[in-house]
Amino acid sequence: MRNFISVFIIIVVVILVINIDIDKNDSFSNNNVDVEKKWDRIASVLENAWDDFGLFSFQATPDSTIFIEMDETKSELQLIKYLEENINKTDLNQFNIEITKKSLHEVETESFMMEVSGIVFDYLQENNYHDVDIYVPSIKPTPILKISIPKSSTRSSENIKKELKDVLASKSAKLPNKDISYEIQVIEHIDESTIESDALISDVVEDFQGTENHLIISDTDIFKGNGIYKMSWAQPSDSKDYKFHITNYTGTNVTVQIQQSSHTQTYNLVANDSTTWVQSAASSGDHTIVVTTSDGRIFKGDVFVSKSDVPLN
Repeated sequence: MRNFISVFIIIVVVILVINIDIDKNDSFSNNNVDVEKKWDRIASVLENAWDDFGLFSFQATPDSTIFIEMDETKSELQLIKYLEENINKTDLNQFNIEITKKSLHEVETESFMMEVSGIVFDYLQENNYHDVDIYVPSIKPTPILKISIPKSSTRSSENIKKELKDVLASKSAKLPNKDISYEIQVIEHIDESTIESDALISDVVEDFQGTENHLIISDTDIFKGNGIYKMSWAQPSDSKDYKFHITNYTGTNVTVQIQQSSHTQTYNLVANDSTTWVQSAASSGDHTIVVTTSDGRIFKGDVFVSKSDVPLN
C-alpha cells in the first residue's frame, strides 16, 4: 500500500511538471503571436501613411524596433503625431521607433548600389571566389563598392576590378538607374589587427537602435540559393564592441562565422531559431560575417550587425 501511494505521488508530480511546461510554452507562443498581430496593425497604418509622409521603407527587427525611412522634406513630428493618433497605445508601446530622414536621390542611390553589390556577390559565389570579400556599399560622399582580397591571392587587384566591371556592364539592363556613377575599389587584406576572443550569446534581447549603437548591416528576408550569405564591414578603432543577430528560417542548421585577420570564429544556430551574440573588446579592421546552411539548401533568414561606442557588457 505504501509503495502504491509513492508511485501515485510521483505520477501526479510528473503530470503537474508537464502541465506547467506546456503552459509556459503556450504562453511564449501566444506572446509571439500577440507581437505579430500588433506589428501587422502598425504596418497597416504605416502603409496608409506612405504617400502623405513620404515614406521610403519600414521594417521591424527581432528586438521589437521599427526602422522607418522617410523623405527629408516631410515632417517627422507630424508622422509621430499621426502614429500616436492612429495606433493603439498598447501596440505602440510594444516597439521602439527609429526614424531616418533621407533625400529621394540618396534612397535611389542606396537601392542602386545594393543591386550592384548583389550582382557582384552572386558572381563571386558562382565562381567560388571565397577569398574575395564584398563590403556594404558606401554612399557618401560618392557611391563606392569596396572589394577586399588577400595579399596572397593569385588574382591582382587590377584584374579583379576589370573582371567585375565587365560583369556589371553585361548586367546593366538589370540595374534600375543608369545615371548613377560609382567607383569600385579593390584593396588587399592587411593582417595587422589582433585576434579577438569568441563572442558570447546574449541573455537578453539586444536593442539595435539608440545613440550608442549603430546598425551597419541590416539584411532581412534573405533568400540565398547557394546556401551562403556573406557580408563584410570595417570595425573602427574607436568602436569598442559589436553584436550580431541571426534569424534562421531555414529547416536546417546553419553555421555562423566571423572572419577577422585570417582568423575564423565559428558559431552554430539550429533550424528555425534566432540568437544574438555580443563581441566584447572588438579588434579594429576588416570583419566578415558568413552564414552557411549545413546541407547546401537555400538560406532564408535575417542578419543584423551593430557596432557600439561603449562596452556592451
